[in-house]
This record gives sequence, C-alpha cells and structure tokens, in this order.
Amino acid sequence: MIITTSLILPFIDDQNIPNEWAKQVLSDVQNLTEEQLHKVITVFLKDFEEGLLEAKGWPIHISAYKISKAAMNAYTRILAKKYPNICTNSVHPGFVKTDITCNIGELTVTEGAEGPVRLALLPNAIGKPSGLLFYEHQVLPF
Repeated sequence: MIITTSLILPFIDDQNIPNEWAKQVLSDVQNLTEEQLHKVITVFLKDFEEGLLEAKGWPIHISAYKISKAAMNAYTRILAKKYPNICTNSVHPGFVKTDITCNIGELTVTEGAEGPVRLALLPNAIGKPSGLLFYEHQVLPF
C-alpha cells in the first residue's frame, strides 16, 4: 500500500475515515447494501451540515472528497455482487498532471490513462476481475 502526503488513495482506513461505524459498514463486503451505503452518506451529510465532522469522527480535511471516493468504491463492490456477469471495478489512475492537480502530479496524462484503459480492454472472459480497486496496475484493498 502506498500512502503519501501528495496523494490520497480511497482506502477505508483510520486516516481517511476515522468514523468507526462508517468504516465497519463500508468494509463489510459480504453484507454491504445500497441502503447501508445511502445511510452512511446521509449521516455524513447531516453531520457535515451541522458542523459535527470532528466530533463524530469523520475526516476533517477534504472530507467530502474522501467520503465520496469511499462511497464510490463501496458501490463498485455492490454492483459487482449484484451483476456478476458485468465486470465492475474502481480505478485510481495515480497523481496525474492535470488542471485538477494544478499540474503538479507525478504522472503525465498518458501515463495516468494506462491503468484505466488497460482495465477497460481486458478480454471478456470468465474470471475477469470485478469488484476491485485498481491503482495504476495493482489491485489494492479498499
């Protein structure tokens, strides 16, 4: 696992989601449902609106970004389980030099596109990876 201060990977860990309840719900791959995911997001939004992020154990810095990425990754697992004949994955291209990173990324746009394009072009076959998180060319835990 690669963690740097310049790159925020969408892991469900103490650094990105310190809220124990949310972490437990989102990490329970076998029992995770759309309803549970919706509840986590709803509770986060309520706490955000009430200014209770720190008190309730949510991330303080770029909290909406972190929660949205964790939710997207959780939804990837839900869809993969719900539709086993469709390959559904999340992919993080890396820290790419684009407008959103103020062009201070470590990868060129071409290098950043390699992982997502490679994943999209995998042959359609039984056993094709689904419900996973890819970072560049590696499968990572959520």
